[in-house]
Amino acid sequence: MLRFSHDLLYKSVACVILSATLLPGCGQRSQSDVASSALVEVLASPAASGSELSRLTSDNEGRVYLSWVDARGGRAELLFAQLRGDTWQEPESVASGTDWFLNWADFPALAVQESAKAVLWLRRSGEGAYGYDILASFYHSEAGEWSEPIQVNQDQVSAEHGFVAMLPLAQGRTMLSWLDGRYTKSSPTADPMSLRSAIFDPLGQAEAEWELDSRVCDCCQTNMALTSNGPVVVYRDRSASEVRDIAITRLLEGRWTMPKTIHDDGWEVQGCPVNGPAVAASGPQVAVAWFTARDDLPQVKVAFSSDSGASFSAPSIVAKGNTIGRVALAYLSSGDFAVTWIDTSEVGTTIMLTRFTRSGELIESVPVAKTTASRRSGFPSMVAHQNSVFISWTAVDASADRSQVQVARVRFP
Repeated sequence: MLRFSHDLLYKSVACVILSATLLPGCGQRSQSDVASSALVEVLASPAASGSELSRLTSDNEGRVYLSWVDARGGRAELLFAQLRGDTWQEPESVASGTDWFLNWADFPALAVQESAKAVLWLRRSGEGAYGYDILASFYHSEAGEWSEPIQVNQDQVSAEHGFVAMLPLAQGRTMLSWLDGRYTKSSPTADPMSLRSAIFDPLGQAEAEWELDSRVCDCCQTNMALTSNGPVVVYRDRSASEVRDIAITRLLEGRWTMPKTIHDDGWEVQGCPVNGPAVAASGPQVAVAWFTARDDLPQVKVAFSSDSGASFSAPSIVAKGNTIGRVALAYLSSGDFAVTWIDTSEVGTTIMLTRFTRSGELIESVPVAKTTASRRSGFPSMVAHQNSVFISWTAVDASADRSQVQVARVRFP
């Protein structure tokens, strides 16, 4: 495990050791060098060379899990490992196949709670490049084994079904939200992508399914969180005039609310930016982070709610200009929120972490790791553990055509 703080002395030592892989701007003194007291630790990765598409999650006891995909020789395998102390346990393989759909922005995932787990992945459904279905498998401690895979989308249309978010619920149930392309194959004219959600019991039986929005952006990730008033889903909406701003819908007393734009960015774009929002919640406190680029000005924004997502503050600017977004969000035990995003300034492409108070006041920005802007580097993932966060990403060695999932922990005082 490699460890350094952003105290200037510690950073100087880290620059000597890690200049090829971690810190941008070594030798430069910035405001974050002086102000930040965060400690960044790079953990040994449980994933082998060739791994990619990592996701982090935690259970209701705070245990941290990492999932990833190994894809070699035409076969894909989904694995996960649990972190105990500073050590990852032996990885467990939960699914594999030769017919998977693998995409840099549309990834398999794991959801964990005390008595149940769920995994999902994508399987090709036809000859077309973008025909695929969502498959899921469920584990319950009483059964002691994973269920046979079930197909989440039941439309039987060879179209896009993906960009899935998973949310553990009470009594071992799991909620999923996803982008559904069943209407894009209609005739004589194709209709837009829609947003759907469903709840499954611990054995994989569907309890309910809903269409949440009939017109959404085609390939931006969805995200979910559980507030004190129930689940919320955030996603990139799509108006008839191609404005693609971030919206939220909430499940209240068994009914989903009408989708509501979190902030009127007014970003009109003819194609999907492949840059979904992130959401985190603690009780009635909710934060949503997203990327936008109206007038060709890239920005990362974050907005806050104190009423379980019913209303939001005016957004705070996390990054402006030199960013490609790819956000993640986590709520800390201190009450602060942490946002990760990718910076593309002259010193190199960097995974950054910015911390805010629950009222939206900026605390600090911390460089976490060097990365690349390529699609292969994927989307960093983040999960909170007490007053720390874990961040995973795919490190890419283009010269050797090699990738490997990496993990860092950022501790806050």
